[in-house]
Amino acid sequence: MEELATVVKRKKNMAEVKITRYSACSKCDKSCSLAGNSHDQDEIFLEVEDKVGVKRGDQILIEMEKGNVLFATVVVYVIPIFLMIAGYFFGVWAASLLEIEATELVGIVGTFIFLI
Repeated sequence: MEELATVVKRKKNMAEVKITRYSACSKCDKSCSLAGNSHDQDEIFLEVEDKVGVKRGDQILIEMEKGNVLFATVVVYVIPIFLMIAGYFFGVWAASLLEIEATELVGIVGTFIFLI
């Protein structure tokens, strides 16, 4: 995954870069019900290793390795789903162990607890 970044600061062999991320509606000037007036753009600041001697204001292309992107995807999307499922079954098990009749409700509570 590649992103265009601007060098903000340089420290020894490291550089602080700014990546501007735009929302899907950032280029639209209309007010729609999906985005409302939210045509946001976010700025992300990262420290990266400077291997070529960049200067402040330089535009650089930074790349995240594919393995890291896949790992981040698993952490953000897959693990929470498994935790929610495990939380539900743990809640149902705990409710039956404590002889609580509303096992589904306790399972749902377990889902949210495991998600946190």
